[in-house]
Amino acid sequence: MTTTPERQPLSLSKCEDILAYVPHALGFHPQDSAVLMLIDGDQLEATLRVDLPKEEDGSECDSWITQVLHLLKRMAHIQGVVLVIYAPEQPVAASATPYANFVSELEQALNAQKVVLRHSWCRQGQLVWDYESDDFATPTQVRSVETNETHLSLVFAGSAPLDVPWDGSGIPEWPQAAEILKIISNQQHNVVHCLEAWLQTMDLSQAEAQEWIHNDHDHAALLLGSLDVKIVRDLLPYLAGEGFEASLDVLFGVMRGDHEAAATPLTNYLLGRGWHAPDWQRIDRLWLVSRDLLGVAKGNSRQALLCILAWIEWARGRGTMALRLLGRAVEENPNYELSKLLQKLMSHGIMPEWATDQLRAWRANFS
Repeated sequence: MTTTPERQPLSLSKCEDILAYVPHALGFHPQDSAVLMLIDGDQLEATLRVDLPKEEDGSECDSWITQVLHLLKRMAHIQGVVLVIYAPEQPVAASATPYANFVSELEQALNAQKVVLRHSWCRQGQLVWDYESDDFATPTQVRSVETNETHLSLVFAGSAPLDVPWDGSGIPEWPQAAEILKIISNQQHNVVHCLEAWLQTMDLSQAEAQEWIHNDHDHAALLLGSLDVKIVRDLLPYLAGEGFEASLDVLFGVMRGDHEAAATPLTNYLLGRGWHAPDWQRIDRLWLVSRDLLGVAKGNSRQALLCILAWIEWARGRGTMALRLLGRAVEENPNYELSKLLQKLMSHGIMPEWATDQLRAWRANFS
């Protein structure tokens, strides 16, 4: 689920604007999906993508609707929904309008929860159906988004949706990768020093951090090598979101032997519990640095980076992106325990509590 930035870039009633906006909000072009745009008053609050049920009717459909309603109950301020069904290229049932019965059942369930289905469309290939039209069984051709004002404004702002969610591949190898990896093999790690190095890097701008890690081979090696220390790896999202002092409290408590009590704040944070409001600016910088370091990371340090990137996407409310990264991590190394653990957690559709809180959630940056 992607929380919408303050700038409202689209009409909530024009199909062409909605279809242009959704890939930018999600970061990729959805397939076999239901995309729900959650409305508070007249403001778009968040965009939620959920896999379509395999059948239009039946128990799986009922479970799907129950899951969506459960999420909306956590967002009591949501008053309306705009829905887009991205149907499979081949209809899953013999129906003039794909998923018409499914949408009707969803609308009834939303109404019972006092949430209005304001608009609903279905896209299948290059055809689009308007479920509210008097002639809803007759589709129209999808208009090209290339000249759509919403699409163009987001492209000019730097948005570039992917065809499919990114899986961590495609980062060019650094020319100096071999030298950095050689330095790692001779390192010894002081945990506090490692945390300080990561914090200093995250407190820089993207350009400054990139220049530092590419030009200072010892520093890049320190960041990567520290990922082999589990407590450093596990503390990094907490360090980014909660700060240095909170991280030291956890670290020193664990070192004193008071493991359960000391680790509770970290555990709650990593599971998205409580009233945390992560420092999103620093979280975003951790994501950028971690992605960049994939250009040199090998073995367990690469797996650790994929897990950190996946956790950040999940924390942002983008579970699909997170699972894609974890799928790659598990495929590359089925024995890396953290990736399997995170994959199991996130595949159940659990979301962090802050993702459904408009004051604490991460907001996509389209400016």
